[in-house]
Amino acid sequence: MSQTALVLVGATAFVGLMVLLGRAAASKTSADAESYFLANRGLRRFVLFAAIFGTNMTAFVMLGLPGVAYHGGISIWLMLAGPLLFVMPLSFYFGYRCWLVARKYGYVTPVEFYRERFQSDGLAVLMFLGFVGWTIPYILTGVIGGGRALENFTGGSIPYWAGGLAVTIVVAYYTWAGGMKGTAWTNTAQTLLFMAFLLLAVVLIPTASGGTGRIIETLQREQPQLLTRSWDGPFSLGATISQLILFSFIIFAFPFVWIRMISARSSKDLRASGIAYPVALVVTWVPAILLGLWGASLVPGLIGAEADSVIFLLTAQLLPDWVAAFGLVALLAIVMSSMDAQVLTLSNMLSRDIVGRYQRGSTPGSQVRWARVFVVVLLALTYAVSLLDMPGIFDVAQFAFTGFAVFYPLLIAGIFWRRATKWGAMASLVVGQTIAITGYLGWYPVIAGLQPVFWGVTIGTATLIVVSLLTPRQDTAAERFHAVWDEARGRRSPAVSRAPATAR
Repeated sequence: MSQTALVLVGATAFVGLMVLLGRAAASKTSADAESYFLANRGLRRFVLFAAIFGTNMTAFVMLGLPGVAYHGGISIWLMLAGPLLFVMPLSFYFGYRCWLVARKYGYVTPVEFYRERFQSDGLAVLMFLGFVGWTIPYILTGVIGGGRALENFTGGSIPYWAGGLAVTIVVAYYTWAGGMKGTAWTNTAQTLLFMAFLLLAVVLIPTASGGTGRIIETLQREQPQLLTRSWDGPFSLGATISQLILFSFIIFAFPFVWIRMISARSSKDLRASGIAYPVALVVTWVPAILLGLWGASLVPGLIGAEADSVIFLLTAQLLPDWVAAFGLVALLAIVMSSMDAQVLTLSNMLSRDIVGRYQRGSTPGSQVRWARVFVVVLLALTYAVSLLDMPGIFDVAQFAFTGFAVFYPLLIAGIFWRRATKWGAMASLVVGQTIAITGYLGWYPVIAGLQPVFWGVTIGTATLIVVSLLTPRQDTAAERFHAVWDEARGRRSPAVSRAPATAR
């Protein structure tokens, strides 16, 4: 059987599995908001971990990271530092506090949560617009990655437009049908698939090419700069500090991760996910970066975004056809595991925070119906945009990450600082977003290598503190949330009723 035939068989089998899981989840999902949006707040250990981890492992990991390592070498390693250091404490403290309050009061989206914390519709609208605006580029990375992969793996037999369309349709079906449960179940299978492929590839490729020692010798002889930590250009001290800020807290700035986090069955499940996440990150990112670095030795001469496909060029040239087919399945898995969560979250916020908030007579059942319409519409629009000329995966993802990072100050202050006010939160978001966007447009110079994310987060934080201190306190709103945390902290065994809260 030819490689193209194997690829098509593998892709068809994978799509069939996703459809079956979507149908199974749909049969256990009712038409109420708690069930469709949060899987009845019942996600357990491994499924919860896979739902959170798989959502964050986008095409950025299998395409963007190897591409950057191909051109930049070992300088990319410090990107791992932020997530490794901060994911666990954020799960244990920030995530736990959000879970407690959301479960007690029945909050479903981060927009709803922070609207009530700051008692501000204005802030809610700003958050909604920001989350939507930055999530769409992130969804794009999935459509682009899937379309390019199917085109490359089949030698053009499946053109880019058809590959992107196929990925979009499959994600639309199981997200539309199964809601949170559908995406969580498919994320579990997807996470296992792409992690297995990366581990397999990082073992087989050196074996097929003469060993790791030979690869390193070739790099030392022909591209020694890739084996030395550079402090210039995109890897300067200022850029490194910016990357550390960008990746340290980004996981919990994603609205699609926030919603999965509050879907945990218990605090123990949430904390177990926080412990497993850094381990899984190493198991996934390290092979992706190594494969990109080895590709510079084994497949030299790739220019720009061509390096995004280096893992799959390596498997196609060095390994049996079945491994290449497995690689495509893994890429489709990592693409879909993020797209589904992102689209479900946007549809959730559109139906809950817009239709549910401002349409008279809205009910949880009607919100679910609206959400299903939004799933289809959002994916159709995203697919249409993906047909335009797009930059590299890493560039698109980093642009979106910067926008999400600017939410850090208000997200964290709303949880930990009683004195934070709605005026401070709104000012922080407006100032931070303005700085981030204008920085990417080149409206101000790069100083000491510090990227827009550095200025957006630091100035946004200062703005929140100053404006909050200059505006009236919101003690009643703050106390409603802090009382829940204080009560839990004062108990020997913190507990909150496990019965799903009534949707607001």
